[in-house]
Amino acid sequence: MDISANPSNRSRSVISVDPALAIGDVMNLVAKALAHQGPALNFTDEAIDSVTGDIAFIVGTTGSTGIRKSVALSAAAVLASARASLDYLQARPGQTWALLLPLHHIAGINVLVRALDLGTTPVDLRNVKEYANTDFSAVVPTQIFQALNGDEKLLAHLQSSKKVLVGGAQLQEDLLRRAIDSGISVVRTYGMSETSGGCVYEGTPLKGVGLRISDAGLIEISGPVLTSGYLNNAELWGQQYRDGWFT
Repeated sequence: MDISANPSNRSRSVISVDPALAIGDVMNLVAKALAHQGPALNFTDEAIDSVTGDIAFIVGTTGSTGIRKSVALSAAAVLASARASLDYLQARPGQTWALLLPLHHIAGINVLVRALDLGTTPVDLRNVKEYANTDFSAVVPTQIFQALNGDEKLLAHLQSSKKVLVGGAQLQEDLLRRAIDSGISVVRTYGMSETSGGCVYEGTPLKGVGLRISDAGLIEISGPVLTSGYLNNAELWGQQYRDGWFT
């Protein structure tokens, strides 16, 4: 067997992504990384020179309250996440996404990958005063709050979207009610960097994702969307990942 045919047996160079880079340039890097035709992309502040050949992206996470970790995501995992999301949303080629989230978070990266899979480029709305209409958007609850409390242009943008994914934190019930009453088609998502972003939409696991509650009352997740592990912290990963399930 030729081990060179297996990407995980090869080393891959890594480059850091400048958040200020034009969206078209970032999309070019993302496309090459996913196709294994360019270096892996580092979206963290950590200096990383190389990874195994199957890794496409490196993102940072603290798990909201834990220690900082560098999460290694394969092209297969990120694409599985994007395609499961698009399937849930019944998205069609040519439809567009708005980028309203920072690129150093998995949710922002996911917008790029979903758009790429639809054959489009995201509309970059991270630092604008005017909001173009798109088919889909992804935001955090703070942005829903802002839209409902004075940012009329952001509100109009979200109202025009077919679906608005909301994640990163719990969307409080009163804010959810107000958003729905205002005409925003909200989809609440649950996930983390270790699951390539949102993997449960409105309480339903995306295609291929397994979900169960352990005897200790902890959430366990399986499926093709899972990370390949933590860089430089195999011990911690071993504590959280066993027999195909991430706790």
